[in-house]
Amino acid sequence: MNPTRTASSGSGTLRRAGKYVPILTWLPRYHRNYLSRDALAGIAVASVAIPTALGYAGIARVPVEVGLYALPAALLLYAIFGSSRQLSVGPSSTVAIMSGSVLLGLAIGDDVGKAIALSAGLALSAGLFLVIAGALRLGWATDFMSKPVVTGFSFGLGISVILSEAPNLLGLPAESGLAPSRIMWLLQDIDLWNPATLLVGAVALGIVFVGNAFLPRWPWALIVLILGIATAPLLDPQSKGIAVIGAVPQGLPEFSLPTFTGADFASVVLGGAAIALVGAGEGLSGARIFAARGGYRVNSNQEFVGMGMANIGSSLSSGMSVCGSVSRTGTAAAAGAKTQMSSLVALVAVLIVLVAATELLENLPRVVLSAVVILSVWFLLDVRTMLRFRGVRRNDFTAALTALVGVLVVGPLYGLLIAVAVSLLGLAYRSSQVLLDPIGRIPDEAAGWGALADHPERKGVPGLLILRLGSPIYWANAARTQEMILEQVDAQPDLKALVLDLEATGQLDVTSADMLAELLEGLQEQGIGMYLARLLPWAHEVLVKSGFMDDLGEDRSWHSITQTVAAACSQLDLPDPFEDD
Repeated sequence: MNPTRTASSGSGTLRRAGKYVPILTWLPRYHRNYLSRDALAGIAVASVAIPTALGYAGIARVPVEVGLYALPAALLLYAIFGSSRQLSVGPSSTVAIMSGSVLLGLAIGDDVGKAIALSAGLALSAGLFLVIAGALRLGWATDFMSKPVVTGFSFGLGISVILSEAPNLLGLPAESGLAPSRIMWLLQDIDLWNPATLLVGAVALGIVFVGNAFLPRWPWALIVLILGIATAPLLDPQSKGIAVIGAVPQGLPEFSLPTFTGADFASVVLGGAAIALVGAGEGLSGARIFAARGGYRVNSNQEFVGMGMANIGSSLSSGMSVCGSVSRTGTAAAAGAKTQMSSLVALVAVLIVLVAATELLENLPRVVLSAVVILSVWFLLDVRTMLRFRGVRRNDFTAALTALVGVLVVGPLYGLLIAVAVSLLGLAYRSSQVLLDPIGRIPDEAAGWGALADHPERKGVPGLLILRLGSPIYWANAARTQEMILEQVDAQPDLKALVLDLEATGQLDVTSADMLAELLEGLQEQGIGMYLARLLPWAHEVLVKSGFMDDLGEDRSWHSITQTVAAACSQLDLPDPFEDD
């Protein structure tokens, strides 16, 4: 046996397996000098993840321990299957509010057990969707949500989260409903506000926001949590009517499949799909941002698998939906995280809290968690970016505003559908627009061609109409393209031939091929020739199969505008425009 060949074969097998299980690639090569930075980053991540997970559980309408239960399996499985070196996964504001919206729609009332089971079911559904999407290599699908729409949707979610936490800040019972009704309810019940709760909430908000402004690298969520725990005995919150967390089970979660009735199945599946879409968008954007900063690449399809496995693991451990978090990943990166070892360190820290420290949370004022949650979603209220959209392109601002208002007026689930619809409508509108420019020769450039509009120094070729299509031809704009071309043709009474530059059209469909055939037939009836320039291979293949090229003639299609114009002039006995070159 050849040991070198065996070693090479083993290395090749490991490399192939590493494409699907990335930890097999990075862990064997792990540098020991990374450990101190990864350990510090892991502790920093845990210091943010633990308090925010407690708060996000409230948004998701489940007990606070469910947020903690989501972390261990999610951190472990993403570290195994995720492709990002730094992304930190766990409960987030976006998936929490989506999950909570589904539970609200199911009207579960005070049935805590059912809430936990349905929340875990949503995580399982989202995880399965993401793993399947990754296996089918659908990572490109997230690119269809435009940045303005995502910004507006996230802005709306941020406002919704703050409104959902407002009753806790004011000492009022939780109120369901959409943003307008919540605002009216808060304003109508001013006389019921609890001054003690309001004071504690104001102090907590002041600590986290002022502290974050002056010392942004400090774990202010953890600091205010510790202060809340430490001062609870002195404050005696319950005697002042301040709501507290209450007893939190100590120990590891139970591992089992979530169970729910068939009547809830459709809501769990559809809700899981919505959570998968939102979570994938947030997680993938975070992974890409920090990969670009760190000088490495992430695999979109593998990210789907990693986040999907994290959700499945969270579900099986009685947790809630999770996704990659930009804010927690920023914490990890700022603390020097080099690999997913930081997530494994954070996992150990969470397990220690679950096993040995949950009793400390019993008398913690709930309003403290509300302050932590509000701090964590504040970055979603991206006013600067919204104003930039308005200044750069009003259509982008309108799309962002539509998504924002949709979330507030019809809720996160339907708001998501509005956001997706706005993105797709924007894509359809832009792709259906026809960009058509008559072009001519650029002086002092041997093969230079450019638009004639606003360039009097450029000259057309007598007898020829040379049109550059700046957008692809396809079924949705084929008729409009034909109409615009004929308008240009009709404006040229002495026209001998039409030259179409089709470089922008990478592919053609039957509708667009038939349009070109109709155009060719109409031009021939008028005694006008037709030529194609820069026809790409896939488009050429469709025109050959449709029979168009037989009618046109292969000698009327060339790889450059200059060649096409020269051929047209030669075949039609027109003066050679390049004679003086």
